[in-house]
Amino acid sequence: MKNLIILSGLLIVFSLLQCTQNVPTSPDENENNSGKLILKVDESNAPEGIVWIEVFLTRQGFDTISGTMNLLSDSTADILLENIQAGEWHIKVDASDSTNMVLYTGETEIQIFAGFTTQVNLVLEPTGAGFGNVYIWVTWGVPPPGNWIDHPGNPVFFPLGNYWDFSGVAQPKLFFDNNLIKMYYTAQGSPYSGYIGLAQSVDGINWNRPVSGPVLSPGSYGSWDETAVAAATVIKDGNGYKMYYHGWSDPEGPWHIGLATSSDGIVWVKHPNPVMYASSGWEFQLAPSCVIKVDSIYYLYYLGRDLPQLKIGLATSTDGINWNRHPSNPILVADQPWEGTGVYYANVYEKNNQYEMLYMNAAGTGFGKATSVDAINWVKDESNPFFTKNQTHNNWASYKIAYPNFIRINNHDRIYYTGFNLNGSPYSIGFVTK
Repeated sequence: MKNLIILSGLLIVFSLLQCTQNVPTSPDENENNSGKLILKVDESNAPEGIVWIEVFLTRQGFDTISGTMNLLSDSTADILLENIQAGEWHIKVDASDSTNMVLYTGETEIQIFAGFTTQVNLVLEPTGAGFGNVYIWVTWGVPPPGNWIDHPGNPVFFPLGNYWDFSGVAQPKLFFDNNLIKMYYTAQGSPYSGYIGLAQSVDGINWNRPVSGPVLSPGSYGSWDETAVAAATVIKDGNGYKMYYHGWSDPEGPWHIGLATSSDGIVWVKHPNPVMYASSGWEFQLAPSCVIKVDSIYYLYYLGRDLPQLKIGLATSTDGINWNRHPSNPILVADQPWEGTGVYYANVYEKNNQYEMLYMNAAGTGFGKATSVDAINWVKDESNPFFTKNQTHNNWASYKIAYPNFIRINNHDRIYYTGFNLNGSPYSIGFVTK
């Protein structure tokens, strides 16, 4: 016997009604040579935005049987499928919005009995022969607090197993450019190496790599970034691009912030020296996390790392090369229990006539949000953490989530992030949406 599969995401729950006897009660005499499936949807409690319900029955050696219902226009909240051959079938139900984005999904194995209307709960018995019927009742789950829903297809971006991304892909940075979504990310060939890769997409789900290798690699022997380059944050500036990244020659030594420039976003030229040097104390190691422009001034948010302490700092510049640390640094520190020994990887963007910042905690268990009117002084949200590793779909990132990055795609807010679990899978990238 097999339990009903309940998929996370927005939690569509299949409740297959329990028969009052152990076997089907009576054949349907008028339909001995054909069977039917009735899918009844709890329309009154359907989540806001659901328009389409689609059901698919699949079985090896048979054509797929499917049906569709529009909750807004159809007169009844039922889907009727006919001529179902007896045997074991796989049933999948998708609930989509008006753009055909699947928001709810669920699937399980079912048995069709010959000549009977079969009612089942969470388990199914062996099949008979001929045709049969099945009745399904769909109920709706409640979204997690904060309304952020992990994408059911996560992760959406994986390493390819090359020398430069064998250990994983992480630290996604996304923006729109020339009608494409571009994503710069850190790839690790080994735990202490780092490269910068580029991927692009039209929907943020299906990705291609315009070049087969990294777009930025560690420097030559003896250079300050000879071992790794990582955490690239890119800003399109005039007719070109600026990339801020951190690098090191010794992972246990200082990390500095470098600059590379490009005319096409693919071929990059490094500035000869770091544009921000690590110092001491909480700035023993530096890493950029976000760069924006406020009027004509560059704002660079960065991590200050002196383990176990992690803090967020701000530097400003008029030319993107010469930087001044803000006098109020650090601008964000850990002061809530869930944050542990630090906060870092600030992602800052404008929304609703203010600035919002996403950040992560030291343990990689959750994401927080803060708001500001001047991009300098920040107020943390009382609902933090608004998303945690325990809310990832099918626990795909049950060990750690990290590096949140906000972008709005097709009128949906999304946060891309890095996740992994303890089953040996490498770092990969997924997203949450609302």
